[in-house]
Amino acid sequence: MAESQIDSIAQKIAEPIGQLQAELVEVEYRRENGDQYLRIFIDRETGVDLDLCSRVSRTVKDIIDAAGIEYDHLEVSSPGLDRKLIHDRDFVRFNGQPVKVKLAKRFNGPRQVVGVLIGHNELTLTVKNEEGVFELPRSEITVVRLHPEL
Repeated sequence: MAESQIDSIAQKIAEPIGQLQAELVEVEYRRENGDQYLRIFIDRETGVDLDLCSRVSRTVKDIIDAAGIEYDHLEVSSPGLDRKLIHDRDFVRFNGQPVKVKLAKRFNGPRQVVGVLIGHNELTLTVKNEEGVFELPRSEITVVRLHPEL
């Protein structure tokens, strides 16, 4: 599925998920072992439980089906303890938390930085660890995840 279609689905389901006092974190659509998976990751300040996942699943299923999206498996779950940080709101919410940042091969510097997220702006993420403070260009970052082991 093209990225714009995933964005379209995210836009259609974000508000209904919000009405259930949850936040849409990410939509993933991919083929695994011959089956098509549509995964919806949600979160909320008080945590995600099975009841919330079930309510979100029932709420978004009709929306997704009406959009004509074909899938073999629909999964709704928490993003986990090592969740991806994707949006600016994630960087605000998890400021001061340990993160693992992976950078593109073309980046002239470390390929991975593990430390505490201490800031962000439109162009950079700032991560501090025992080696110092790293200003990492967002254009060179491939993924940022919480790093609960730190």
